[in-house]
Amino acid sequence: MLSICGRAMFNPLRFITRTANRITHCKRDLTKLSYFHKPGKDQLLPWTVGHLIDRATERIGDTTAIVYSHQNISKTYTEYRKDVDQLAAGLVSLKLPEGSRVAILVPRLYEGAQLLYAASKAGLVMVGINTFCTVSELEFCLNKTESAALILADKFTDKNFYETLLQIAPEMERSAPGELSSQRLPFLKHVITIGDIRKPGSITFDDLINSGTAEHHVAMNAVSAKVQFDQDAFIQFSSGTTGEPKPVRLSHFNVVNNANIVGRFIGYHQQPESICLNGELIYGFGRTLGVLAATMFGCTVMMPGLAFSPKATLETIANHRCTVAYATPSMLFEMMRELEQGSYDVTSLRKGVLSGSVCNPTLAEKARTKLNVQSLYIMYGATETSPIFSSTNPDEPKDCWIRTVGTPLDHVEVKVVDAEGKIVPVNTRGELCTRGPHVFKGYLNDDAKTKEAKRDGWYHTGDEGKMSEDGRITFVGRMKEIINYRGLKVPPLEVENVLNMHPDVKEAQVIGVPDETVGEKICAWIELQPNKSLIQEEIKAFCKDKLSWFMVPEHVLFVNSFPRTQTGKVQKHKMREESVRLFKQ
Repeated sequence: MLSICGRAMFNPLRFITRTANRITHCKRDLTKLSYFHKPGKDQLLPWTVGHLIDRATERIGDTTAIVYSHQNISKTYTEYRKDVDQLAAGLVSLKLPEGSRVAILVPRLYEGAQLLYAASKAGLVMVGINTFCTVSELEFCLNKTESAALILADKFTDKNFYETLLQIAPEMERSAPGELSSQRLPFLKHVITIGDIRKPGSITFDDLINSGTAEHHVAMNAVSAKVQFDQDAFIQFSSGTTGEPKPVRLSHFNVVNNANIVGRFIGYHQQPESICLNGELIYGFGRTLGVLAATMFGCTVMMPGLAFSPKATLETIANHRCTVAYATPSMLFEMMRELEQGSYDVTSLRKGVLSGSVCNPTLAEKARTKLNVQSLYIMYGATETSPIFSSTNPDEPKDCWIRTVGTPLDHVEVKVVDAEGKIVPVNTRGELCTRGPHVFKGYLNDDAKTKEAKRDGWYHTGDEGKMSEDGRITFVGRMKEIINYRGLKVPPLEVENVLNMHPDVKEAQVIGVPDETVGEKICAWIELQPNKSLIQEEIKAFCKDKLSWFMVPEHVLFVNSFPRTQTGKVQKHKMREESVRLFKQ
């Protein structure tokens, strides 16, 4: 029988009204099962996303809120809210029913930061679409979310998103703005382009901004006041690392509280920071950990460019004296390499926030020394968890956390279960599950997948991991990616960690390739350091005394890059498809 402290089925109203729990740690039962609960010291917040920008303006209106250097834009919180309200009034002028979904297809532009809050204040739901999407993916996303309006970029990018949309909805060429009737996009009515030229069937972003009258502002304020904290705020597509992305419903309660909990954990409540943010605002890393957390605590966000550039990032840190840098591990690697080649003053940096994939301990240590990032937060979560539910604590001894993804954050429960759903003993591998205010509402229009992922309030991550007795979580890998070789289970991460130790290897990724005889053979994709060369036999020899015999890769492919999602996650299902194709030749 497991004895736990403060355990309760998650209920938002109960969390809000009850007295803040002063217990900071749960005592462990002698059974030592893989379960950990971190009761929160602070009450959860019944706020909407729109409330955040209003509150910040009232408190710190003259503080610089956000800077887009590549657009020559710098806004205080007062100026930011004024732009947000003008856009929200414009959205109200479209006369969309409350709760309608507005999609956005833009790179890192200020207009996206406006919509982040404006959709909420207009009573609408923001849908983010990956700018790398194909024609078929765009059609899928718009129809799956039943989006009534689409804001897309018509400048600042080499991709012509309007022409892409036209391939799906040629009816735009003969449609009046706001009256699109498309056979393939039956829900889409309004198309708004960020650009100077009006295109057939659309209005410009400036047209939308200018359409908001005084009456629309009054209506917007009335609508904003009616929005409930448990309503949908964002539809975010899962990264699609294992297949078709799923539309995840995130409430205001989800993202506001995740921003608050994570921001406090980093220490933003003690000292507002200047954040160099490399992240798309359609994803949790850029949106919740970045802009929403910054607004919550009065920080300043610096956006280095339209897309990630290590040079632009380091220049932004140097020129704006940023104190915190956000990055994925792959971005961090590029920054470290650029730092070695150029001259950048990064002495202002104190903190680093990493998420998106597993961080190699060697890379983490280099960041601490060469980037001056003494406080490094390695965070773990998923789209479905708003996005973060655990993090390392840099105030603890390095050996305690360097190979983990930390411990659960405030108000979070985590357990590790076996195939039958039973909690396993500590230090035993199983599926990581989590419960709390961070867990998503469900997948849009897909009850079957929602029930598969959420059971009794617990989100089943599909990740294999283990938990120490003091609640530290070690990520092993995606359960679907565990390689089955002759009945033996091979976690790709264990092989990757060894391969990444080789001085000539820039990055290694490992997959299983189907084989009739052994089940799956281990295949390593390797990107080498510049001007280095290796052959397959050298890689195998390097692994032989560091891995069990059955974990040494059978196949080694040398590549120039890896297929990735826009957030930098490697798409192993695409690697597997390409490997199968190559081996059949």
